[in-house]
Amino acid sequence: MPRLDHAAFETDDPDATAGFYERILGARVVKTEGHPVMAYVGNTGFAFHKRGGTGDHVGVRVSAAERAEIKRRLEQAGIEHEERDHEIAIGLFFHDPDGRLLEAITYASGEDSRNV
Repeated sequence: MPRLDHAAFETDDPDATAGFYERILGARVVKTEGHPVMAYVGNTGFAFHKRGGTGDHVGVRVSAAERAEIKRRLEQAGIEHEERDHEIAIGLFFHDPDGRLLEAITYASGEDSRNV
């Protein structure tokens, strides 16, 4: 069943921004080379990217079968979409009718290895 995975934001200083979430919300900060700085509150994350990256978006965690079904529905509706390989996950990016960027994300292991 799909569930909220992360909210991603571009920032000038991902480390400082994640540090704010750590100090104020008690978030657990995880840094992995080549990936955004993550600040986890429970099992939901804030992903902080340098400006010029993937753009602000909301990620919804789905299984591979759910991602394939979402892709089929997008194609059927004529909605543009793009799959991106994040190495640890595959993301299917698309916009809602109001222009918000969404990502249906499936982790290779079934779980996000940075969230254990």
